[in-house]
Amino acid sequence: MKLHKKTSLMTTIAVLLAATASHAGHYYESVTSDQMQGKKKGNQTMVKAWVDGDGARVEFASGEKEGWFSKGNYLVTTDGGENVFLVNPKEETYGRFNMEEMMATVGAAMNMMEQMGGMMKMEFTDVASEKLLEEPGETLQGQSTTHYRFKTQYTMSMNMMGMKRKTTTVMLQDIWATDALEARGFGVWLRPDRGMKTGNEGLDELMNQELGKLEGFPLKMANEMTTTSKKGKSQTNHSLTEVTVLREESISGDRFKWPSHYTETEIIPDIESMQAADQDGDQKDKKKKKKGLSGLFNKPDDDG
Repeated sequence: MKLHKKTSLMTTIAVLLAATASHAGHYYESVTSDQMQGKKKGNQTMVKAWVDGDGARVEFASGEKEGWFSKGNYLVTTDGGENVFLVNPKEETYGRFNMEEMMATVGAAMNMMEQMGGMMKMEFTDVASEKLLEEPGETLQGQSTTHYRFKTQYTMSMNMMGMKRKTTTVMLQDIWATDALEARGFGVWLRPDRGMKTGNEGLDELMNQELGKLEGFPLKMANEMTTTSKKGKSQTNHSLTEVTVLREESISGDRFKWPSHYTETEIIPDIESMQAADQDGDQKDKKKKKKGLSGLFNKPDDDG
């Protein structure tokens, strides 16, 4: 009898410990595929993700052979995406991965190239975006959705080292979003567009149109993008992102950590460091030019 009571007590303790260590969250899988016109085979990226409130882990099951989103790497956050870290198990490293910082770096790089004697200049004009449709959507993964359709268009003029190019792009986006998933952790992968600003006025205007006002988390997104050159040649590309698995699951807090012996590394270059390096490079170039020009006017030594 005493043995039975002791066993029951141990079982109860084990259950309580398990309940403390794990929480009810969600597990999902998402597949993104794209098909470029004229290419027989497109690219595909699959992720496996665990979300619990503000915590999220997005693991790349397939994708790039090299780079940030290569197989085995994963993104982790514990504060709803305020701070995201990219973990590379092969290299045993981790580093801050902030989408806003990444886009700001892109914008800074574009601005720097514009300032470097006009090496590259990119301008977005005729930017327009409108919501064409909002209606009850199909049920996806047991969740009711709202179906949105957006149309975005813009003209991009690019001048790279004297080579000019002008294209017009029209993009149609069909989105099936649900407002039943409230955990902020879903935004790490399903809503990476939130709050992205590059510092490039034209590009920011393009990215913060109607799509930025979308509520909820997309369970399916279909994009059709048609780009037409100044000579009238067009190319249409398609992409599809779809959540293929979604279920509730108890998730251990350890899922949102990485091994303590991993080394921190810089994932996205610091903007100030880029600007400082650029200025340093400019100074060196000026010194080289000055030295080279002075050499042209130095008097030769007298023979006698």
